[in-house]
Amino acid sequence: MHARIGSLAYLYPEMEDEDNGSSTRSFVGNDCGPWIDDQLDLNTNVDPVAERFHEIARRLGVAHQHYDRGELLFFAIAKSKLDIVKELVEQFNVDVNERDGMGRTPLSKAVDAGHEETVEYLLSNKIIQVDAADKDGLTPLWRALKQFRSTRTSSIAASLIRRANINTPNNTGEYPLLWAIENRVGPSTEQRRKYDSLQLGPPKKSVLSLLLDREDLDVNQIDSKGRSALFLAVETQDQTILEELLKREDIKVNPFDEDWRTPLSFASATCRPSTVETLLRHPEIEVCSVDINGRTPLVWSIVNGQTENMKHLLKIGNQAINIADKGGRTPLSWAAEKGSLTTVELLLDCAGVDKDKKDNGGRTALSWAVENKLQRSGTRKGFSSPQQENVRIVELLIETEGIDNNSEDKNGRTPFSWAATNADLSIVDYLVSSGHVTIDRPDINGRTPLSWSAEYKLFHVVKCLLSSKDVNANSKDSSQNTPLSWATCEGNQRVMSIIIEKDTDTLYTMVSERPEQPEQVKLLLDAGYDACQLDPRGRTPLHFAVSAGNIESAKLLISYGPRSINMKDDGGSTPLSLAVTKSPVLAKMLVENGAETDNIQPSAWFHGNKDSMDSIICVSKQGATQRLQYMTRDNFMEELAKPPPSDRPRTRLLLCKDSPPPWEHGSLLRFKKSPNDVNLRMDMQLYTDPGSYHKSLHFLLETSFPGSFNPWYLKKAKDIDSGPTTISCLAIQHSKSSPGPGSQSADFLSTLQNSKIPDDGAEFLIQFLNAVETRWNRLLRRAEKHIRERIRLDKEAPSLKHYQQSNKTTSSKDFIDELQSDVSNLYQLRDIIEDHVNKARRFVEKYCFPYNEGKGKQLAWDTIDQLELREFTRMSMAEARRSTALATSMRRLTWMTFIFLPVMLASTFMVLEPIRDERRCFER
Repeated sequence: MHARIGSLAYLYPEMEDEDNGSSTRSFVGNDCGPWIDDQLDLNTNVDPVAERFHEIARRLGVAHQHYDRGELLFFAIAKSKLDIVKELVEQFNVDVNERDGMGRTPLSKAVDAGHEETVEYLLSNKIIQVDAADKDGLTPLWRALKQFRSTRTSSIAASLIRRANINTPNNTGEYPLLWAIENRVGPSTEQRRKYDSLQLGPPKKSVLSLLLDREDLDVNQIDSKGRSALFLAVETQDQTILEELLKREDIKVNPFDEDWRTPLSFASATCRPSTVETLLRHPEIEVCSVDINGRTPLVWSIVNGQTENMKHLLKIGNQAINIADKGGRTPLSWAAEKGSLTTVELLLDCAGVDKDKKDNGGRTALSWAVENKLQRSGTRKGFSSPQQENVRIVELLIETEGIDNNSEDKNGRTPFSWAATNADLSIVDYLVSSGHVTIDRPDINGRTPLSWSAEYKLFHVVKCLLSSKDVNANSKDSSQNTPLSWATCEGNQRVMSIIIEKDTDTLYTMVSERPEQPEQVKLLLDAGYDACQLDPRGRTPLHFAVSAGNIESAKLLISYGPRSINMKDDGGSTPLSLAVTKSPVLAKMLVENGAETDNIQPSAWFHGNKDSMDSIICVSKQGATQRLQYMTRDNFMEELAKPPPSDRPRTRLLLCKDSPPPWEHGSLLRFKKSPNDVNLRMDMQLYTDPGSYHKSLHFLLETSFPGSFNPWYLKKAKDIDSGPTTISCLAIQHSKSSPGPGSQSADFLSTLQNSKIPDDGAEFLIQFLNAVETRWNRLLRRAEKHIRERIRLDKEAPSLKHYQQSNKTTSSKDFIDELQSDVSNLYQLRDIIEDHVNKARRFVEKYCFPYNEGKGKQLAWDTIDQLELREFTRMSMAEARRSTALATSMRRLTWMTFIFLPVMLASTFMVLEPIRDERRCFER
């Protein structure tokens, strides 16, 4: 070896650096010796200091080419070579605060190496920077704490705690004290017991104890969530740590976290009673502190079911017994909802407790007590189920003086209203049977407990309520909704079906609503609501749906209750009679579903279609199928020209909106126009279409009666006829497509005041004759009224003197002349009716047998006979009155009475054989 070592180039074998993952080259053992000797032989100018570093490198097992003295120090610390560390520091003055590429100091490196002696040696250096942080912001102390968490070796940490700044947070904002508590690095109570039982002497001081021993420790540090050391000690429920913290005189026992909760608040909610007791022993503890929601530790103990903690709090004092939170709820309110029976009893026994205090929503403790608490797990001692305990809490409050059992909150809801929504059935049963609450009181929106329970699908509650006679199943709220309305939803059929049994209104209301709700209506009908149910005025739900113009609802009602289509209400209105005034669509739908059109006035069909150009309607029947069609006059001509269907016979009735109709006087079918007189016109002709050779029978039924026959005393009468002056009816009876018996297709063009589709021509004829009879009835009633007034039949018999005094211009002779004029008119009427009867009989003979297979003949004869009998009887009565009046007047005037009276009476009795009691027969 040479005495001096010059500048040498060394190659570095691989050496793993466990800290930064870098690698170097080094020669170890005998492998590097020959190479070093060769290199020394090349240079005889060797520096003694460099030779010493070369020797240190060899001892560390590294090749010394580029390493300086600082790097050799880090290698020595990494290999726990304390002697080399001392040599480098003491002999070569290597800086103990040197930093490597990661910004770490030798002290940090020694902590990472876990070599306690090296750490102690470095800490003994007066210029050591104990709190120097690396590039990651970690100080040696924090490296020691992190190492402790994995190795549980506290010696190095303890050494650093004695020298380091223990109030400095790490790069994540953690403080050593808070970290130690949260990671439970102090001795537990069980560890202490183990040391004591084994008589091993006192255990070594823990990291936490060492931290607490430092007088400069800031024991009130808080983390990012606002939690202090005391708060964390409570949270971890470590009694030993808690007690050690409370021994500190500078400890703040009422710090707030981010939710303004104190350690006592948290302990009351979640910790063992011993923790709460420990906190309560501190003289500065605040029992009535409130958090961000205004809740005290007492409330938290109640809400979380910590009855023992609650007892400890009440022992200190009952100052918090009536403190309300931000929602206005008191401890009793919370206990009634979430506490046990014992909790409620304890609070009710406290002096000064407000038993009926309302919260911000106006709800009392009883109102909250009826809420369902089945989420409470398990059962309590003395109770077979949570439900049983719930009932006992409600019973206790109900029976306690000073509590209003029917107290209303700001929405007008009583405790029972809430029970019907959220309570268990056992509570509802108790309240209904107790008689202490009103079970059908509406809230400010008019909703009853039944309404709420129906909406919440509580079948058994609804059933319980409906069993009481005090509950009205048809009550309506401010929106006109009934309990059944609220129950109507998917998946609630059981509730709906049980309410339907007592409901008498909901379906009517629902089908009347705009916009309509067919989905809701269907749900009701599916649940069993009777679509044909009648209201007090005899109306069905279909009446209501049609009146509201609700087409979809009407469809559903027809589908579920087809018989309601023709049901009349107390006023005689059918759904169709309402529909024609509302909507042609509704009218068409009803007709096509079998609605009877008989009593619909022709003009009524157009009331709901006033702005349309359609002026003619066609009601048809083909088998069991009915149709309604609106058309213009042009459409009418096109339809009329079409041949009838070949598969099944079809009858059509066509009515016109305006007068005169296109078919008046029969000119449409080549009938000659007749004069407007009192006669009946009943013509018939066969017609063959020249293009298709299709044969059809046309007949015309027409009259303008009474027409020109209108005596002076009838001119002012308003009840002669309410219809058109002329009745004009045309029939087109098509020939059969195949021989043999059966119906024929026919079209009936009518101005009659009804919409009944005739089955055949005979029925159409009967309708016409009935219309004629109606006109006769009106005319003769007026004539009879005139004669009764003329002879004062309904008053005291008139005298000649009376007539002379009442009307000086009318002489007795004039009176007789007027009576004689009446005679002439009556005889003329008798001639007209005789002519009508004869023509009608001849037409029946002419039509029914040859063209209608004899069908309808007898009914037509009966109609004619009835017309003849009724009208001749009426005329005979009128003639009798006229004769009697005339004879009486003449008897008073002259001796000719004895001649004229027998003659006039004889003329009367010749046509009035059946009349015996004249006065009674005159009355109608």
